[in-house]
Amino acid sequence: MFTKQEAQLIAQTLTQRREWLVKNMANPDLASHKAQHQQTLEVLDSALAKLVSTQKPAAADTQQTSKRVPVSIAQKRAQMEPSEIKVLVVDDDTLISSMMKVLLESYGVAHIDTAQDGLQAITMLYDANPVYDLVLCDWNMPIKNGLDVHNAMRAAERYMDTCFMLVTAVTEAKQIRAAIEEGVDDYIVKPIEEQKIIKKFARHFPKFAK
Repeated sequence: MFTKQEAQLIAQTLTQRREWLVKNMANPDLASHKAQHQQTLEVLDSALAKLVSTQKPAAADTQQTSKRVPVSIAQKRAQMEPSEIKVLVVDDDTLISSMMKVLLESYGVAHIDTAQDGLQAITMLYDANPVYDLVLCDWNMPIKNGLDVHNAMRAAERYMDTCFMLVTAVTEAKQIRAAIEEGVDDYIVKPIEEQKIIKKFARHFPKFAK
């Protein structure tokens, strides 16, 4: 059995690899290897789950705070029911916001907030308690665009685990790739299509399916 320190190091390495794959699966340049990457993700998730389950706190740790093997972001999201996911929808087009809210509610999401511009979204992100689990943000907005909102959110340590998706009419691979390199988790292309959007959600929150 691994020592606690060894398990932590291995878990961190596997987690970093897992998160890199999730972010880059949306990259058009990697589309031909999607099936292979999906298989790799499943192997990584299995390894992380086994690693966590085999690590038990020593008796000496009962009198003090023990360091536990970190649970990956993917594992946390995999356990979340739609009703537990707190969502922020950001779009200056109220029709798009309303459509997204109705769609989310039809899949069991109960806590949905909306912002009409990037500045309002940043304020809501900072004021939120608990934090949002999923942010769906329009890319092209006045004052603060989608990437501005993303960068402001990531500046807060408590939002490092939040899934951020850009909602955009932009389809140029170069621009999308640049956004992913900024740390955006995924993107949704307008016009909104239910099945495509749900597949995107399910990629990050597996229980997001009827």
